[in-house]
Amino acid sequence: MNIRDALAELGHQMGLNVTLNEEGVCRLVFDERFPVDIEASPDSDAVHLYSVLCPIPPDDKERFYQRLLEANLFGGDTDGAWFALDGAHGEVVLNRTVSMANTDYREFADALEGFVNHLEAWDDKLAHGELSESAEGFTADIAANDAMGGFIRA
Repeated sequence: MNIRDALAELGHQMGLNVTLNEEGVCRLVFDERFPVDIEASPDSDAVHLYSVLCPIPPDDKERFYQRLLEANLFGGDTDGAWFALDGAHGEVVLNRTVSMANTDYREFADALEGFVNHLEAWDDKLAHGELSESAEGFTADIAANDAMGGFIRA
């Protein structure tokens, strides 16, 4: 399925007109607080989902970055998405790429829903100060969630 058809079906399900703009981007806002950009790659069947999570903190950046990198490991705590820094805007962005080549509408909608759910979960972690706690506590939380349970490491 191509992204234009997937967005048309999503819009139909939501009762909205959902389309890409002339730059190949569509922004949807979930729960009136989570803007998610959906961008079609101009040279492949890839679709990029991304959203600003927060500004880069002015203090204790090393600890903050450590938490994000630990969460990125194998996509275990991000459902296959990853964190990146937008240095030009001083922001942390959550990203995910979806190949539309063999993806049907339901798979696309599930990927989008999962992305929004993880965005909300990370927003909650920020709101509760979980990214400013000690590294040991955060690492223990990841281990408790068994983020790498399905992976074999040598």
